[in-house]
Amino acid sequence: MDRFRRAAWAALPLLLPLLAAGTASAAPSTPSPSLTYGGVASVRPGDTLTIDARSGEASYGDTLHASVFMATGKLRMRDPLLTTTVTIACDARPGTQPVIRRGAGDVGPDEHPFRWARVRVLPVDEDARRACREKVKRLPTPDLEERWAPGDTWPQSEWDVRTFRAGSRVTLTDNDDEGADGYISLTSRAFADRPVLRGARAVLTATATLKCGAAPGLYVVYRHDAGQSGPDRPWARLRVAPAASGKSCSTDQAAARSPGTSRAPVVAWTAGGVFLAAAAGTLLFLRARNRRRGAEGARARSTV
Repeated sequence: MDRFRRAAWAALPLLLPLLAAGTASAAPSTPSPSLTYGGVASVRPGDTLTIDARSGEASYGDTLHASVFMATGKLRMRDPLLTTTVTIACDARPGTQPVIRRGAGDVGPDEHPFRWARVRVLPVDEDARRACREKVKRLPTPDLEERWAPGDTWPQSEWDVRTFRAGSRVTLTDNDDEGADGYISLTSRAFADRPVLRGARAVLTATATLKCGAAPGLYVVYRHDAGQSGPDRPWARLRVAPAASGKSCSTDQAAARSPGTSRAPVVAWTAGGVFLAAAAGTLLFLRARNRRRGAEGARARSTV
C-alpha cells in the first residue's frame, strides 16, 4: 500500500500541468461584443465592437459614430449583412452612449443624424486602462475587403474583391458613368490587355483576359479617363487563383502563336532578299561578260 502511495505522489507533478491545461481549454473564451439595430451592447475600454445591419436597417456606406469610439465605423458589405468594427477608447468613462448613424451622402456633421443603437461602457480600474493602451497599439489593420452576393455584377465597389483563375476572361461592369462610352480604359498587372468600358446606356461593360502567368494574389484595377490629368486611380480589386490544372491557357496559346507569326514574315523577307541579291549579281556578271566578249571580238576584227 505504501508503494502505491509513493508512486501516486511521484506522478502528481506530471499530472498537474495536464489537469491545468484541461481546465484552461474547458474555460469558455470571452466573445467579442456585437451590436445590432436598436440594441444595447456592454463593452469595456479596448474592446473591438462588431456592428451588423440587415437590409432596411442601414445602407451601404453609412457611418456609425459614438463619443466612446476611437474612430467612426463605415458599413461595408459582408453578404448578407452590412458590417463594420470599431474600438472602444481607452479613456471611455462608464455610462450609456448613443450610436449615431449618418447616411453615406450626408455632408455636414448635423445632417440627418439618427440614433441607431446604444453602447454601455462598463467600469474598469486604472490597470485595465493601461493594458488597454498597450492593446490598441497592437491592433491589426482593418480588413477592407467586401463580400457581395455572387449574382451581383463585379465590381460593386473599389473593395469588392472576387476571385478568378489565371488565364480566364472576366467581365467588368460600371453603373456610375452614363454617357462615357469608350472614354474609360482599365489597366492591371493581372490583365493581358487594356479593356475599354463600352455601352450606350447607363451600364458600361468591358471584358478583360487575365494573364496565364499571373501569380496568385491580390491585384488592383486602375481606371484612366480620356483627357484626365494626374495618375490613374484605383477602381477595383480582384484575387487571382492558379489556372485550372490540366488545361491549356488561352493567353499562353496566343503568346505561342504570336512569335511564330511574327517570325514567319521575317524569314520570308530574308529569303526573298537573298534571292533578289543573287539574281541581281548574276545579271551584272552576265552583262560584264558580254561586254568583255564584245570588246575582244572588236579588237580581233580590227587586227585582221
